[in-house]
Amino acid sequence: MFIPSRVNVAKSRVRAKVLWIVVIALSFFAGSVQACPDFSQGGTSLSYTSDDLYTSKSHKVTAGGGTDLAECSDLPGYGFVMEAPDFTLSFSGNSSGRALEFRLDTECDSILLINDANGNWHYDDDSNGSLDAKIRLNKAANGSYDVWVGTRYSGTCSATLIAETF
Repeated sequence: MFIPSRVNVAKSRVRAKVLWIVVIALSFFAGSVQACPDFSQGGTSLSYTSDDLYTSKSHKVTAGGGTDLAECSDLPGYGFVMEAPDFTLSFSGNSSGRALEFRLDTECDSILLINDANGNWHYDDDSNGSLDAKIRLNKAANGSYDVWVGTRYSGTCSATLIAETF
């Protein structure tokens, strides 16, 4: 019959504690991995032609989210958005080459993040005055635009996204 020595029992307990500390630490870091905006998820579907947007269209949304852009090194700007875009605009009929503008009307410090039809990222904080964001894309290409409506600081607020062509 094998009788473990006190030294072996003590070493086993230390190994078990170390193993638990490692498991807890790994699960903490795995749970804190920062998600970044992901246009592949798609947002609320919008479909407008350039002519449709010659008269502005408004859409209510909650600005902000749990994704901190400061943690996403490949993206411009700072602020908080959802991982999935708030809206995915299918934009067509812009043979005249109008500018496509997205702007916000909020009661907080808002930001806009857009992935355009060519896969380029655009960011704005405050160009629409009163801490609201605005992005104007000259000679906008036909295609899909993913739009994130965010806040400059953590938290959320009511917002209205306005899309229009010029």
